[in-house]
Amino acid sequence: MEIFVIIALSAAVCVLSAKLFSLKSRIGSISKQLDDKDNTLITTQLNGDELEAVVKKINLMIENDHKAKVEISKEQIALKQAIADISHDIRTPLTAVVGYLQLAENEDHRTNISIALERARYCSSLVNDFFELSIIDSKGCEPVMESVDVNDMLCELILANFPNFEAKSITPRFEDSGKPVYAYADRKMLTRVIQNLISNGIKYGSDRLDFTLTADEAVHISVSNPISDNEIDTEKMFDKFYRASRSRTANGAGIGLYICKQFIEAMDGSVSASVRDGVLTITVTLGIYDVSV
Repeated sequence: MEIFVIIALSAAVCVLSAKLFSLKSRIGSISKQLDDKDNTLITTQLNGDELEAVVKKINLMIENDHKAKVEISKEQIALKQAIADISHDIRTPLTAVVGYLQLAENEDHRTNISIALERARYCSSLVNDFFELSIIDSKGCEPVMESVDVNDMLCELILANFPNFEAKSITPRFEDSGKPVYAYADRKMLTRVIQNLISNGIKYGSDRLDFTLTADEAVHISVSNPISDNEIDTEKMFDKFYRASRSRTANGAGIGLYICKQFIEAMDGSVSASVRDGVLTITVTLGIYDVSV
């Protein structure tokens, strides 16, 4: 009887020793693969044990790390391109400002001063955009929610932009119902959003700019304008530094609509864009303010 016990124990020891040797060998192989920078995923014998489960988790981490590096690489490329574009955006008008001011210094040219002033204002607008962008990216924009009469705000901003409409021969169209439409929003953020949409329509549109305001379970603000650019990607146009065409670098840094999206989402709203029959429509949706509260 004792002999059988000894034999059984010896067999068990042999089996355990073999498993231990196999486990040690597999761990050594995994360690070498982890040290190999050219290796992508870890491979091991499929024994269905805990070590295999650990390897699967390691491979998942490696895959996620690889995806993160790819995204970082894309963002770095986009950032480099954006910095180049922004440098061009600022350098070009500043060069014009200096040139026209030098002409104005030698001659009494009101036109030169006017152009220089317009270019200087453009540079100021760019700097303001970048400042807002830095605040957004640092998660520093917290909305102060309140009741906002969107109908009244639209009327005020359309009137305020009339000189800009006339300069581009654009006719604004908005049917003022005369009735207030209350949205639950941050007044300053919403003003900035609508102004950005108006500026976008003036820059890239032609002939007319149509405004539509409706309210049901939410408040919907739509701004529509004819476009000639067929390269616009409505799914990407709210991305940071997006521009439909590189030939339009003198018109902006490509962050106005990105700022709109960030502000609207901060107010728990949404923004979308669509193109139909050569007309671009951007629609902002916000929560409606319950006046009974």
